[in-house]
Amino acid sequence: MQGFMGRAETRPSWDDINGRPSVRIFLGALAAAMLIASCQGIPPRSHRGPPAGVGARLVVHFIDVGQGDATLITASTGERLLIDGGRSRSLIRERLRALGVANLDAVVATHADADHLAGLLEVLDMYRVKRIYYHAELRTTVTYHNFVRAAQAERAQIIDPRRGDQIILGDLVLAVLNPAPVLRGESNADSIVLRLSCGTIDVLLMADAEAPSEQDMLAAGVVGDVEVLKVGHHGSRTGTTQPFLAATTPEHAVISAGVGNSYGHPHPEVMRALQRIGAAIVMTDTDHSIDETVRLESDCVSYSLSR
Repeated sequence: MQGFMGRAETRPSWDDINGRPSVRIFLGALAAAMLIASCQGIPPRSHRGPPAGVGARLVVHFIDVGQGDATLITASTGERLLIDGGRSRSLIRERLRALGVANLDAVVATHADADHLAGLLEVLDMYRVKRIYYHAELRTTVTYHNFVRAAQAERAQIIDPRRGDQIILGDLVLAVLNPAPVLRGESNADSIVLRLSCGTIDVLLMADAEAPSEQDMLAAGVVGDVEVLKVGHHGSRTGTTQPFLAATTPEHAVISAGVGNSYGHPHPEVMRALQRIGAAIVMTDTDHSIDETVRLESDCVSYSLSR
């Protein structure tokens, strides 16, 4: 059997928490905007991958869901896994229909924040999935409890993954790097982090994991070189630390953050850190008026990125 081996809350910005003067917030946002403007196109550093639809063993869509997260993985066998669904039920429905997704085999809810979880309620209405991966959280939000009820009603296999486990999708393997066997009890810290491997190509999907989780994964020795990094927590300065980037050395960094979002994501410090290591930065949403979903295609030897 293919499968498992082995708040809708409003949060203050980091600047608000630290009481930084408004002029520094403005300058930081301006610097970020200038960096983001340079990331609107797919940078030319992508490996030369297979022509579209020819020899592809892996297709990943980093879906434009605005300020949120949703990633669709398709194996050569046709099996599909959706990781998170963004905040908007209508938007994830529109995006999946535009991609021609007729079926889903599995869903991962990385953690309980509404900008990752709320759209999955629509997904579970749209599709009959076989497996649902998430871990129990002590959350009181309506969105989280609605998701748990929907998952149970789906009559799917419900799996609580931990570091060392694997998710099998056709001929693809996704290694679970986080959370640790014992949960920290904080939603972002317990985010499900996955490393997708296909031959020599590795894609690291960070969800909302931050610096403490990065340190924990480094200490556990589960982090190594990757080709593509899905940047954690929408490019927040609370993660994507220098030691973590030194260990992963990504060639491409994909950031899913809504243009003009109230958190200031991605933060200028993260953009500069990625540029210092030579990573080409790709954004999923620099213009609300168009769909900027990013497509990765690979034959498991090389890969290409496109919109």
